[in-house]
Amino acid sequence: MIRQNDLEVALDRHHVKAKGGQIVDHEILKQDGHVSRQRQYRVYLPKGYSENQQYPLILVLHGCKQDHLCIQDISGFDAIADREGAIVVYPFVTTYSGMRNSNCWGWWLTRQRQRGRGEVSDLHRIAEEVSELYSVNEKRRHICGLSSGAAMSVVSLASYSDFWTSGASIAGVPYGESSRSVKFIRQLPVVRKTVSTLVRLLKRELVAPAPPLLVIQSKADKTVGPKLGANLRDSWLAASGCEDEPDSLFSESTPEPSWRFEQYSSEGSLQVAHFLLDDSPHGWPGGLPGEFSVPEAPNVSELIWVFFKQSAASRLESSPDESSNKQSRAA
Repeated sequence: MIRQNDLEVALDRHHVKAKGGQIVDHEILKQDGHVSRQRQYRVYLPKGYSENQQYPLILVLHGCKQDHLCIQDISGFDAIADREGAIVVYPFVTTYSGMRNSNCWGWWLTRQRQRGRGEVSDLHRIAEEVSELYSVNEKRRHICGLSSGAAMSVVSLASYSDFWTSGASIAGVPYGESSRSVKFIRQLPVVRKTVSTLVRLLKRELVAPAPPLLVIQSKADKTVGPKLGANLRDSWLAASGCEDEPDSLFSESTPEPSWRFEQYSSEGSLQVAHFLLDDSPHGWPGGLPGEFSVPEAPNVSELIWVFFKQSAASRLESSPDESSNKQSRAA
């Protein structure tokens, strides 16, 4: 579990610009049925990158009306990668078909959110390709995003639950929700599915236990309402076998915006966390200045990194040592 002091230090940390890392732009092509369509993505290799060291992988997905360069600019993950030693990947939706707001990931479309199909499969293939090209620790593969990118991160965690170590959602929606659950047209009423329906859809898609998930949401978000964050939390809790009551709860009322942080465990390991801001608009809380960033809010990028480290540590602690297994089998 994340300790209160570590949480407060992370949220108060100021973003800095990355210095000294290497940027490499890639393109993955539609071929041999492995990718549904051509995609662009950017890789950030941390300062001092070495093939002799294995690095955590963080896939960061942009939201609607953004691209991969925008989310790289505001998220601050490059500087975290330099400090901590990690590889950051920024995929771009690049092209898509059908009616969508500009550059949205198709998280609500069946053909885009099922294992082996569409965008979720392409993101998995991008992560695989990065793991082939660079020195990635396969036990530390994480995914996160903003808005439609958050929703697609949740889809990825569900459809490839055997691949991802953990993930985080900023203003995202539960797996299985429809496009009507978000407020994209003022005159159109929001329609949400029940938690029981969402749990059924999520369990049907999972191929392994649900990876740990951090849900970040604001009560003041008028595009992705706070009820969607609560439903995402509750559906993930049910699929993960967690109790409804949190194991720990921290809150802060000053300075503004105030927040509340809940943690839920399964079999002694952190499984779900819910960070709820009281008054922050739709965007990346605590990000660097830019469109869809809320710089004056707590620094959630650092919180995401702390959650990723904790989830990886819990996974290692819960996994028996391979050498011990071999000795046991030999005996």
